[in-house]
Amino acid sequence: MRPSFIAGSFFALTKLLPRLRPALWRFWYDSLASRDAAGHLLFMNYGYADEGPALSLLPADERFRYAIQLYAHVVSTIDIKNRDILEVGCGRGGGGSFYIRYLNPRSYIGVDLSDAAIAWCRRQLVFPNAQWICARADKIPVPDSSVDVLINVESSHTYPSMSDFLKEAARVLRPGGYFAFCDVRIAEHIPELDQQLNASELTRVAYREITKNVLSALDGITPQREEQITTQVPPMFQAAFRDFAGVRNSVLYDMMVANKLRYVCCLLQKPN
Repeated sequence: MRPSFIAGSFFALTKLLPRLRPALWRFWYDSLASRDAAGHLLFMNYGYADEGPALSLLPADERFRYAIQLYAHVVSTIDIKNRDILEVGCGRGGGGSFYIRYLNPRSYIGVDLSDAAIAWCRRQLVFPNAQWICARADKIPVPDSSVDVLINVESSHTYPSMSDFLKEAARVLRPGGYFAFCDVRIAEHIPELDQQLNASELTRVAYREITKNVLSALDGITPQREEQITTQVPPMFQAAFRDFAGVRNSVLYDMMVANKLRYVCCLLQKPN
C-alpha cells in the first residue's frame, strides 16, 4: 500500500532535509491543533493494549484508554510519585494531565515545539504544579540536574538528531534519574538507535519491542479515529490524516504488521 501523496511528500521531505524536521512537524501539529477546538486530539499516540489487569480510569478518560495505557506503560517500572517530571514532546498535554492526576509527581514540566499545543495546555490544563513550555528537544530551557524523570512518548522520530536529544536528557537529569522513552523506528534503523542509546551518557535498564501491543491498540482506536477524520477533516486531506493516524490498513499500520516499522520502549538511567 502506498502512502497518500501529501503524507508521502511530507515523509520524503523530513528524510531528505533532517534539519527542516522541526519546522515541518511544527507546521503539522499546529495545523492539527487549529482544527480541534473541542480537544478530541488530546492524545495523538498509537496507544498500547495492556496484557495485564485493566488500568483503572475515570469515566471521562475512558475514550482515551489506549493512548493513556501507553503513557502508563512507559513508566510502569518506576515510581514518579513526589518526583520532578519533565516530558519532552508533550503535545496537547494528555499524558501530562494523566501523570499529574493519577501518579502525583511533585512537579511536571511539559515541553513541545508546537506553539498552538502549548497555548492549548496553558489554557485548558491548569495545575498548580505544572508548567508548559515551547522549546526544542535539543535545547530544553531547564537547569542542569534538575529533574528526576524525563519522559518521551512517540516524539523522537521527528527530531533532527537523536544523539543531541540524548545529550540534553543526560544534562537535565539528576544523578540516578530515569529517561523513559518509547517510539517507532523503521526496522533497518533499529541498529542505529541501539548505537545511539549505547553511546549516550545514560545506562540502559530495560528495552523491549511492543509492536504487537501497539497494533492491538490501533485496532481498538481505528473506529474512533476514522469517525473523527470523516467528520472533521476536508476530503482532500483525509487520506493523509489516515496515514499519520495509523488506522487499520493505513501505510504505517501495514508497515508494523509486516515488521518493517517497529515500536520500542526503553528505560535508561543517569549514573550516580
